[in-house]
Amino acid sequence: MKRKIIATLLLLFMLIVMATQVMAASYQEQKNNLQNKINEATDQKNQVSREKKTTLEEISDLEESIAKYETELNQLNDKIVKLENNIKSKETEIKELEKEYEEKQQLLTDRLVAIYKEGQPSFLDILLSSDSIASYIAGTTMVQKMAEADNKQMDEVESRRKDVEKAKRELEEQKSELDSSKRSVQSKTAQLKTAKVSKETKVSKLTSEEKAIQSEIEKYKNEMSAIEKKIKEEAAKATNVYQGSFSGTLGWPLSSNSSGYNAITSRFGPRSAPVAGASSNHRGIDIGVGIGTPVYASADGYVLSVQHTSARGIFVLIKHANDLYTRYQHLSSSKVSTGQYVTRGQLIALSGNTGVGSGAHLHFEVLTTPYYMTEINPLTCGLVSVPAGISRY
Repeated sequence: MKRKIIATLLLLFMLIVMATQVMAASYQEQKNNLQNKINEATDQKNQVSREKKTTLEEISDLEESIAKYETELNQLNDKIVKLENNIKSKETEIKELEKEYEEKQQLLTDRLVAIYKEGQPSFLDILLSSDSIASYIAGTTMVQKMAEADNKQMDEVESRRKDVEKAKRELEEQKSELDSSKRSVQSKTAQLKTAKVSKETKVSKLTSEEKAIQSEIEKYKNEMSAIEKKIKEEAAKATNVYQGSFSGTLGWPLSSNSSGYNAITSRFGPRSAPVAGASSNHRGIDIGVGIGTPVYASADGYVLSVQHTSARGIFVLIKHANDLYTRYQHLSSSKVSTGQYVTRGQLIALSGNTGVGSGAHLHFEVLTTPYYMTEINPLTCGLVSVPAGISRY
């Protein structure tokens, strides 16, 4: 009877421990998902920050261009003011010349009227009134010079008027060109100012996005802290679940008979995310096998978790001896269950393309704890029997 009670208690204890371990693994997976969200939000925030920085640089360039055009506008305005003053001066000069021309024309007209009334002295009159040849010549010469002087003055005034009008036309043409340049510069300045307003609006929007993303990151971090606390509590309860041991190294999770068993399609560590939502810090290696390829346990162990998440797809997490863990993910199906004991080389799953990925493959991880961010490189850690002839990406 006592043996039966002891056996029942031991079984109950094992069930409680197994349930606790499964709960810890579930919390860990929630933590992993939150960390992925934090990483994605951080990447998004960094992208927004880069875009904001670029836009601010564009605004700075626009401001420089606007300042340049405004300086050009000021210079054009100064030139236009000077030209307008010169044009006004020429207009005043033209009016004065026109007045002078009219006055001289009036004098000439008055002289002609007087001559007409009194009679134009003929050369015969001058000859008869002259007391000598010398006086005659002097009289006729004077008459010619007076006529020539009148005509010359009229011609000079007219010539000056024409020169001033020509200068005025040239100034007006220059002013017209400057006005055209001014309108062009004003148009460019207006376009740049509009572009600047648009960029400033974009910066304001990006700043709002940054704040919203940061708020989301803080929310995820708070959730992470809560889950980490639960993980520690559950992990403390789940001691001594599996204490097996092994010598040597972890086995390769695929048979050498499987096509692509030694083709590494994505390395461990930093990388360019192959698809949206994939990690840019790869915590395992991807092996290029097709869907349905048999996947084997790397060593004796205890199945800590079998789950299906949006990022990892179907995965199996196994606890081995010597504080080592292995994870196999993006599976098409699992052949084991949480709480099950497995042996080295035992079929545990079939590879697939579930979760976030760019195609069919097996994602293989080696960890020193069941927790996120304790992954080590399976190819270089010295704890895995890496097959010969492996192709490294």
